[in-house]
Amino acid sequence: MGSIVDMRAKIKKYYKFTRSELIGFIASILALSFIISFREWGATEFNLLVGLFNWLNAALIVTLVFIVYNAAQRIAGLSAGFNAEYKMWATGLLMGLIVAFASKGRIWVLLPGGLLLHHLAGHRIGHYRYDINYYEQGMISVAGTISLITIAALFKIINVNIHNSLLNKLIVFCVVLAIYDILPIPPLTGSKLFFGGRLTYIFLATTIIIAGILLLLDINVMLAVFGSIAIGIICWFLYYIFFEHKAWAGDWAKK
Repeated sequence: MGSIVDMRAKIKKYYKFTRSELIGFIASILALSFIISFREWGATEFNLLVGLFNWLNAALIVTLVFIVYNAAQRIAGLSAGFNAEYKMWATGLLMGLIVAFASKGRIWVLLPGGLLLHHLAGHRIGHYRYDINYYEQGMISVAGTISLITIAALFKIINVNIHNSLLNKLIVFCVVLAIYDILPIPPLTGSKLFFGGRLTYIFLATTIIIAGILLLLDINVMLAVFGSIAIGIICWFLYYIFFEHKAWAGDWAKK
């Protein structure tokens, strides 16, 4: 009960957006929504009104996903004694826009940004790793990536009998964004997780990518989730046996 009260107090005090963060947040939403709606500016020829309408729909999808994604990271950060701040990656967004124009919207490159942690010194007292470190950054960041897969799974369950095109688009967007986010490319989540712990990265990256792919297929959601976890465990085990174990053991293990 005390931890819940403490978390409520942290959220009330620290769950605030800076001006630069809000600007980056809005710019990321506009850019990503434009990318995923690029092919919807008219069926046979350019239509401004149709395009703006579809861009608005895409912006609503991206906004909903981004709010949940950012909230998961912020709450995970506060629970560990850090204040998480979203930082837009202008280069990544520009690359996504260039690829969208070059491929006529057929290829989505979603590289919105990363996370910047602020150390809340008074809330880290007693922690084994007191200061900011890669492992904490990775685990806090990946909370957002896991939330993307969770959103995709929940909306796929809802969309089983509805077959709504907007929900389909939301599911695809969550999956694609999660797969890009887990790649070990700075400043994305994958880079922080990889340098924080390779074994953890292998398990989570494999699980998230496989779960995303399975959620796009016409199979049961629970099978997709538990199947991806099982594959993640197998990949973790194989990576440990064939690489990590030998890397830590040293030259004598090769004899």
